[in-house]
Amino acid sequence: MINKNIKLHTPSLIIDKSCLLKNIKTMSKYASRNNISIRPHAKSHKMSNIAKIQLENGAVGVCVATLYEAEIMIKNKIKGVLLTTPITNHHDKERLNKLIKLSKTFMMVIDNSISIKYLNSLARNNINKVNVLVDCDIMKVGSNKISRTGVQSIKEIINIANQIQNNKNMNYKGITAYAGDIQHINNYNQRKIETTIRHTHLKKIINSLKQNNLFPKIISGGGTGSHDLDTKSNLYTELQPGSYIYSDVEYDKVSIYKSIPNPYSPGLFIATSIISIIDKNNFIIDAGLKALSTDSKLLPVPLGKKLLGSKYSFMGDEHGKITLHKNSKTKPMLGETVFIQPTHCDPTVNLYNNCKIISNKKIHDIWNIDARGYL
Repeated sequence: MINKNIKLHTPSLIIDKSCLLKNIKTMSKYASRNNISIRPHAKSHKMSNIAKIQLENGAVGVCVATLYEAEIMIKNKIKGVLLTTPITNHHDKERLNKLIKLSKTFMMVIDNSISIKYLNSLARNNINKVNVLVDCDIMKVGSNKISRTGVQSIKEIINIANQIQNNKNMNYKGITAYAGDIQHINNYNQRKIETTIRHTHLKKIINSLKQNNLFPKIISGGGTGSHDLDTKSNLYTELQPGSYIYSDVEYDKVSIYKSIPNPYSPGLFIATSIISIIDKNNFIIDAGLKALSTDSKLLPVPLGKKLLGSKYSFMGDEHGKITLHKNSKTKPMLGETVFIQPTHCDPTVNLYNNCKIISNKKIHDIWNIDARGYL
């Protein structure tokens, strides 16, 4: 993965640049072939550098999950920023007002009538109107029936959309409909069953809006796991995949497409050092709970010929353990740098201030994870 003579502090976050570019181009070509737009979710990388690459490869903008992510993207001249989390804190009005002034293409979501008053109060004296999408809850249907954000009833969706359209300080842009709970259903056919239920509900929402002269220009949603099924539904105008840019252990197990292998290659790793040897099969590394996300049921995966078939275990805040396969013939050395693939890329990236960009087995650059945190 990297030249052994290169100095690399551990633990470090590593991105394989060739893999990153390949994955971005693969999704871009998919979107072009299927005549659908991509507004990738920047919460996966939290880097304006990567957002710029995505826009250079055909993305219409980026989605963000936090107000701070929106601020960093807009500060770095990223167009088409969509804030997918409703903002309701009165102390955030000044920050929102500034974003609306700075970017005519900035958009945000709401899921209740009270938020219309909230946005109207800050937009009243702004030179730009607020671009608003109605967040629709499509996770309330299906097996899990998990509600997070989003308007639940079609009647209320129409009511809110109508209020936005009739507000002189707002632009009604459309709707968002994202089902986060289906992204990691590994089997394509099982995921299709769940996705179809969501699509049936979404179609009713769209038809009801059209019947009430509230045609949504933008219908945004979908993720890395569901984007192919979402595209084939012919309901969405744009997709919001995030993790496709470098994948992770969880997505390696997802059959994203029905008849072809997953084309999105792993490109995100943690460089870590062997700091202690317990015995001939067990080695301690300097990457524990503070270096790798722990929200998955799966465990991070050690990489490389020496660690083929080995297992990783969390051993505390700063430590992890690598247990070699019983048939392993080669052993890592004390002080040796080894690489771990994280199970969930988004929260792992959020643990670091910067990442090393690897190209041709050398450190090509260091990119700040500039949208990390909450200000």
